[in-house]
Amino acid sequence: MRRRALLASAAAVSTASLAGCPTPPWTDDPTKIDGAELTFRREYDGDLDVTDSGGNDVAEVRRRLDEDPPRIVVAGSLLDGPRRCYRVTLFEAALDDGTLRLRLRSEDDPDSDVDRCSDIAEPHPYSVAVVFAHAPVPDRVVVRHGEETVLEESV
Repeated sequence: MRRRALLASAAAVSTASLAGCPTPPWTDDPTKIDGAELTFRREYDGDLDVTDSGGNDVAEVRRRLDEDPPRIVVAGSLLDGPRRCYRVTLFEAALDDGTLRLRLRSEDDPDSDVDRCSDIAEPHPYSVAVVFAHAPVPDRVVVRHGEETVLEESV
């Protein structure tokens, strides 16, 4: 019964859309969103330079606007669940009205072979690189972890 529920859940998630595309949201492959190329990874390079986050979930914008084509990297860490049993997932991405909107959440890790996880919360690092090859660089970046806005910043 548990296996059937997990398979049904995986099938539902595998068809979730990312800005209208049938690409699974946990891919590390580039994805197009409104003229920009997006790459999501469950890692980031270096430490986050966030001085006063006000909570455990953090995100920052790394501007690389001088490159050709210009790009933005959003690096963050979502604190939710044990590292071995959950993972961060890019749930939603959109580029509209001069704003890049990213929403991430944690979900069960289908690659985990652990039956029971401890209840110790672990941070889940991630990075989202957005290359603006055929789209203008947005004016603002908004990052949400689940329903909470953790970053709203001008570019």
